[in-house]
Amino acid sequence: MLVCGENLQTVTIKVSQRVVRIVEDMVRLGIARSRNHAYNMIIEAGLPKVMELIERKRRVEELTEKFLREGLPYRELPTVEDVEEARGR
Repeated sequence: MLVCGENLQTVTIKVSQRVVRIVEDMVRLGIARSRNHAYNMIIEAGLPKVMELIERKRRVEELTEKFLREGLPYRELPTVEDVEEARGR
């Protein structure tokens, strides 16, 4: 990926609205530190790889929100006491 301290040059490009939305998602989800960083990631890693990262982050967010709202789906897991008791046998 982009190495800090590289000689960078400013360029102006036109991109599709789809790419703009992808870049905004990358920044919002914390995949990239800035839009500039996001564009550089897309250029270096390729759009398919970036889309994979976005989908993974979205899924994590969805599951986190669901677990916070509904609790973890594992209701019948053993407690620490249960595990300690089983080890003592």
